[in-house]
Amino acid sequence: MNKIGVDIVNISRMTKLSEATKKGIFNKAEIERSNTFTSSQAKAEYLAGRFAAKEALAKALGVAFTKLKPSEIVVTNLDSGKPVLNLEGQSKENFPTLKCEISISHDSPSAIAVVLVEEMNG
Repeated sequence: MNKIGVDIVNISRMTKLSEATKKGIFNKAEIERSNTFTSSQAKAEYLAGRFAAKEALAKALGVAFTKLKPSEIVVTNLDSGKPVLNLEGQSKENFPTLKCEISISHDSPSAIAVVLVEEMNG
């Protein structure tokens, strides 16, 4: 069964997050990647897009963050730039066969993500 989730985030919210909050929301690899951006705007856009993707996935699954841990939802990019969403840890155990497509876009002041869940179990 296909389900869709969408979320929009104000990019400026990402500039106000403490390091502890970032560690609760983002995976280590996402934080490391964000730190490679020299522009604070680019870093905030990157994080806002990832946060929107995590929220969109939770909405598509209809579980909020009850069965998903935000830092276990990992958004990376293929060499082509296409975003890819994977689960780790307990979140992966809760949804072992999750397959989805994701799109992320940002245009200040907002970032948006759409997630289409193609298959789910759990």
